[in-house]
Formats: sequence, structure tokens, C-alpha cells
Amino acid sequence: MSPRIPALLAAALCLLAACHKAPPAAPLPPPSEEQQLTGEVDALAKESALLLEEQHRLVWEFWTEGQGADIAATYTGKEALFSLENLRRIDRLRHLTKDPRELRALTALHGHFAGEFLSRELAEYNDASANLEASLMLKVEGREVRYRDLERLLANEKNAARRKALYAAATPALTRLNQTLYRREERTGELVKQMGFESYEAFGSELRQADLERLARLAEEVLQATQEPYRLVMERLSQRELGLPFSQLTRADIPRLFRSREVEDAFPKGESLAKAQATVAGMGIDLSALPNVKVDARDLPRKNPRPLAMAVRVPSDVRLSFKPGTGVLHQGRVLHEVGHVLHAAFTQEPRFELARLGNPTVGEAYSALFEDLLEDPVWLEEHAGVLGDNDKRAQFLATSSAHKLHLIRHAAGRLLYQLELHRRVEVDPRELYRALMARTGAMPMTEDDVERYLLDQEDFYQSADSFRAWFLAGQLQGQLKARFGPAWWHAPEAGAFLKELWGRGTAPSARELTEAIGESGLAPDVLLLRLSTTLQVPMKLDLRRMDDTPPASAPPASAPPASA
Repeated sequence: MSPRIPALLAAALCLLAACHKAPPAAPLPPPSEEQQLTGEVDALAKESALLLEEQHRLVWEFWTEGQGADIAATYTGKEALFSLENLRRIDRLRHLTKDPRELRALTALHGHFAGEFLSRELAEYNDASANLEASLMLKVEGREVRYRDLERLLANEKNAARRKALYAAATPALTRLNQTLYRREERTGELVKQMGFESYEAFGSELRQADLERLARLAEEVLQATQEPYRLVMERLSQRELGLPFSQLTRADIPRLFRSREVEDAFPKGESLAKAQATVAGMGIDLSALPNVKVDARDLPRKNPRPLAMAVRVPSDVRLSFKPGTGVLHQGRVLHEVGHVLHAAFTQEPRFELARLGNPTVGEAYSALFEDLLEDPVWLEEHAGVLGDNDKRAQFLATSSAHKLHLIRHAAGRLLYQLELHRRVEVDPRELYRALMARTGAMPMTEDDVERYLLDQEDFYQSADSFRAWFLAGQLQGQLKARFGPAWWHAPEAGAFLKELWGRGTAPSARELTEAIGESGLAPDVLLLRLSTTLQVPMKLDLRRMDDTPPASAPPASAPPASA
């Protein structure tokens, strides 16, 4: 009896347990298309973020120490990352998502992948044009000069006849360059179609995150509102700077015309970074003490003299390269790059796509805000040491403001030119360029000028970014002065105000930035009023505020689904 009872009892218990065992769990349903794509696209975003960090570190070493930077080698083993297939994966997920924030992040990522795809496919043409431009030589009065030095030579040349000869000497050299640029333009159009966009303009609208039709109307209004004031300003400037009536000027004279020297001595070598640091210190920001910011101020022989902000990883690794330089141009560049550094360093946005990708307009507005301090009389009195010379300061401000007006009009003209060029396939690009840029510059176009029509073309309406950024910076400056006083950079409250804006990363659109500062759209009047006051010319200042942002309810028309 005894040996068998435990065994039988155990068997009975096992049978009883089997009878009451829960049925096997139903198999999990397969992931939805959106869930599967989300995992795949997240992996693509992480890989592209790491690649971008690696590339930025190489650029930093090249910029600060002159070390060779083989960016092409960083793509080894990653050839399939920026493929049409992956581009379509991201786009398909955009069409499936309903969340506006997710849509914005995916659109930024899509634009980044599209840009990388184009760079790879156009590498042959880009390298050819860059190498050709670097090797082009001009023969002037029996001597050879590099084409790349043309702008500097024109600005430094006192003699009008020599400036004209220099400019004309470049025209024959441009023939070869134009051939390469034309082939690149044709190939670009083919690639846009391969990516699935309805048109060149549709892709440009996505990259610029702008309603280009509305922006074109604003560009037209700006040109009309500033046409006569611009003529008057240029007449005064040409008489003062060159001793010539504006009617006798050509485009060869423009670099010399805007070569202001009145306050150069106020920006001696090595002081530009200190002036920028002192400016932001008044807002409660110690640039040198920020743990996530590295400032490289070494004066190395092979270091690039131009200042550079480099966001290796946002916001934990932000860098500023500075090499001591002299003059107002150098000071402006330092202030500009400090604006980029602060934006990246104070970003609180955790999402890679919304912290560093997307359209650069808002980021450029922050940089323009600080660069514009060079046109602020109060800041100049503090930092340029021209307190006792009002005439010198007034002349500098007049030249600087005239140059800003020139740049605004040129950006407007280029934007209109690009839109018309890609909308009217039958148009002669040279004649279109002649007509629009003659109006923009308020001077006739010579044949030498028209030959630059391909050089003046840009990728996907790039002028739209700076065009909007200048106006946004004007609105930001107006709000800062209204809230914190004429010397707003002395108010810690201004620093807190800007930090809150910077914290949003690259996510906000131009319209959303205006809403964040209490306004309701892009308003050119603020900047134009400042220029009008400084230049003492009346301007028509009834331009309407504009919402230039494309609808966010659906992604732009682009590539077909991944299954196509």
C-alpha cells in the first residue's frame, strides 16, 4: 500500500491540474503597417543622427586644425541609408500618421534624407563645378588672378575702369562653369521626379516649409514698396562713396560701394569675441561657463579665420571656433555664430528631428538678431568706441542699412526669378533673369551680367530662408526693445525670454515664432521702418502680415508609398 499511494496521488494531482490549465494565449496580432514603419524609421533616424555627429566632428577638426576631412568615407557601409526606398518609407509613415508633432518630425527627417540623396546623386556635378571654380583664372592687364578672389578684388579696387575690366574678364571663364551648372540643373529636375514630387516647386515648398505663392506675393510687395527709396539711397551712397551718379554704376561697382570703413578701427584684432561675450553676459548668459559649449579661441596657423558654430550633438555638444580677426565684418560674423551657438545650447527639444533638422529660417533669425546689433546705435556707442563721432557712426549706419536693403531686394528678386523659371518651361532663362534683376537692382543688365544667370540660380528657393529670417529678426528686435528697453541685451529678463524661444529647437515655423512673441505672422514693416528711419527715406509701410506656412493637416505631395 505504501509505495504506490504517493505515485498515484501525484498522478491524480497532475491530471487535475491539466484539467484546469488555462487555454493557450491567442497569438498576438501582427503589427500594423504604421507600427512596423515607426520602428524602421526610428532606426533610420538614429543612424542618420550618429552619421551627422561623426561628420560634424570631422568638419570641426578640419576647420580648427586644418586636418583632412574625408566626409565621403563616412558613408562607407551606409550606401543604402539615404536610398529612394528609405525615403519612401518615411513618406509613407507621414501619410499614415495623424499626430501633428509626429508629422512635423517626419517632414524634417524626410527633407534631410532627400537632401542627402540629392547630394550623393549630384556629387559628380558638385565636385566638377567646385574644382572648376577653384581653378578658374582671369587675365587682367597681363596678370592672372583667381576667380574666387574676384569679389574681394572688386571691393578693394579704387579705379572704376579696372573694376569693370576685372568683372568683364570673368565672363569667358564662366562659359565652362555654366555648362557644368546647366547639366547639374537638368539632372536635379530628373531626381526630383524620381523622388516622386509633383514638381520642383513642390519639393522646394517642403524644404522651405513655406507657401511659396504667398511668399512670392510678399516679395513682389517688398520690391514695389522699396523701389523708389532704393534708387534714392543708392544715388546718395554712390555719390558719397564713389563720386559717381548711380546711373553710371554697374554691378562691378557694387562690392566697392558697400565697403564701409568708418568704424573699422573700433574693432581691433582679438576683441570681437570679447564684445560678443560681454553682450550676452548682460542677459545673464556666461558663454564661457556653459558646460555644453566649447569655445576654441586658439590662433593656429591652419585654423580657418572665419568663425563657425558647430552643433555636434544638440544640446550637449555645441562648439564655437574663433580666430582673432579685425574689422566690422569679422565682428558681424562672430555675433551671427554666437546666435547659432545659443540657439543650439539652450534647446530643450529631445527629438533629434525637431532639435536640429528642418528649415533653418527660425535659427537664422536668431543669428540675424545678434548680427543686427552692428546696426544698433546704442550698441555701437557701447562697443565701437565712436561716442564722440556722430558723423562717422551715421555714415556707417547709412551704408550698413543700404546694404541690408540691397540684400532684401536681391533675395526677393532671386525668389521671383526661381519661381518663374520653374513655372514657365518655355521661358528664356537669360531674358527672364535680365528683366527681373534689372528691376531688382534698379540698373540695366549688361551682357556680362546676364552671363551670370546660372551662377545666381540656387537650390530650391534658398533665398526664401534669409528673406524671412531678416524680417523675423526685425520683429524679435522690436519685441525685445518694447519689453526690455532700447538696450535689451542688458536685461536678464531678455535672456529668459530668448531662452524660452531657443528651448523649442528647430520645431517652430516662422509663423509660430511670431505667435510666440505675441504677433500674428511675418511683418516686413518692422524692419523696413527701421531702415527707413536710418536712411531717412519714406517707404510705403502698409504691407500685410503673412502666414507663409503650408497647411500642416497633411504632408506635402511627394513620393509614392513604400509598396509602390
